[in-house]
Amino acid sequence: MFFGIYGRKSVYSDKSDSVDNQHRMCNDYIKAHFKADDITLVTSYSDEDYTGANTKRPDLQRLLEDVKSGAINVLVVYQLDRISRDVRDFSNIYALLEEYHVMFISIKENIDTTTPIGRAMMYVTVVFAQMERETIATRVRDNMIGLAKKGFWTGGNPPYGYVRKNILINGKKHVTIEPDPDGVAYNIWIYDSFLKNHCSLQSMETYFRKEGIKTRNGAFFSTTQLYKILTMPYCVEATPEIYDYFAAKGCQMDPDSPREKWDGSVGVMIYGRSTGVNKKHQLQPPEKWLVCLGLHKPFMPAAKWLAVQNQFSENKFDKTQKYDIPLLKGILRCSCGSIMAVSRKKKINSEVSSWYYCLRRMKNGVEACDRKQIKVDIIDQKLLNTLHSIEIDPSMIYRFVQKSELPLPDIKTINNKISSIELRIGRLASSLALADGSAASKYIVAEIERLDSDLQFLKRERAVINVEIKKRGELNESAEGKAQHIQNVMKGLNGFTAEEKNRIMRDILKECVWDGSELSIVL
Repeated sequence: MFFGIYGRKSVYSDKSDSVDNQHRMCNDYIKAHFKADDITLVTSYSDEDYTGANTKRPDLQRLLEDVKSGAINVLVVYQLDRISRDVRDFSNIYALLEEYHVMFISIKENIDTTTPIGRAMMYVTVVFAQMERETIATRVRDNMIGLAKKGFWTGGNPPYGYVRKNILINGKKHVTIEPDPDGVAYNIWIYDSFLKNHCSLQSMETYFRKEGIKTRNGAFFSTTQLYKILTMPYCVEATPEIYDYFAAKGCQMDPDSPREKWDGSVGVMIYGRSTGVNKKHQLQPPEKWLVCLGLHKPFMPAAKWLAVQNQFSENKFDKTQKYDIPLLKGILRCSCGSIMAVSRKKKINSEVSSWYYCLRRMKNGVEACDRKQIKVDIIDQKLLNTLHSIEIDPSMIYRFVQKSELPLPDIKTINNKISSIELRIGRLASSLALADGSAASKYIVAEIERLDSDLQFLKRERAVINVEIKKRGELNESAEGKAQHIQNVMKGLNGFTAEEKNRIMRDILKECVWDGSELSIVL
């Protein structure tokens, strides 16, 4: 039997048994309850610093894949909640185990899952585990809110321009933040550059790359990093104007930090601005933010910080405004293999332009792809020019359809060879009948077998050629039909909406690639 042992330890608690202890107890259980001859292999899986609410654990996923492949017959855990503390997730995992006939053993609960009452008790146990998790989460959140209201830093990496600082208040250790001189100067320089050039995040990132400006860690700035720095609220002076800014956004303003206390002497502290989901932080809507006065010193003047936020507002597009869908949105690919997404830029005069850009370059920088962004109008017009040329001369369609360039063997020659071999085999068969029992018969049989092998090879080759001939004929018919379709489309294209044009292109184009100078298409 193939055994799997799974252990998990939460990042939030030091009370649960270590993963090593869980594995040890599971191994001891297997040795005590199964014969040595029945234990073929024991594989251990472990996830540390993961909560029971998160199923995106690396080794848990590896375990489930091994279950599906048949590599595990028995799964042993120290406790049910090591698998999951969520009833729905646990039910899904247990259903998978049942589907693949995997025996499930939880040592601590000692529940017999082969009986209805045993399975019921198992789910009851998981329900209580979920309730405990939710209770702990609520307690932790309430404690964090209390610390935030007092102005303390509630955990995680300090914001850009700050470092952590441990302080003692009434004999208790707390954490706050204090400005880092180098980080402060760098931060202010970024703010000033953004305001001076009145640019977008994308253009600022491009400028920084062009000038070789990097983070203190030696990497190029991404638009995400720049946005975090330029919208970071902790650095700004807590003035009445800043209070009004957050109140207008719909944030929860701490009653213990009334507006009259916002005199600019301290910075802003916000709890609930982001939340961690599967170890990734996601920005929450403003109405979930709790805004308080901090204990730390600010370094960003309120007027400058507000000017940056106002510029972001100016750069934002009116969500009620409908912009035409580009012709090749979701279709165009960069020659590096990445999809080319669409971005829009707003100029000082409020004019909006649309651009195709490589997602790989956007995420990983110019080192991953050196393809520059290009205006949507330019690429879309290149495509329309190509389709218009096919409209005028349908025979041009063959330049853009997928076809085999390999020449086909002469089918007539192969048929002649087949006929010749069949004739020779017939003659040899007649000779064999006359030579029955003689010494020559074995040589005749050997020659017939050799010729038959050649015959079968030629017949298979002929079958393949006939399939290819049929395929190429169908391709030509398809190409001619597509050329006719393109003619019909181009005649009435202006009558379609932008969204309809995009759907038409998705139907027409099999492939569309931009290499920086040429647009390649396959129809």
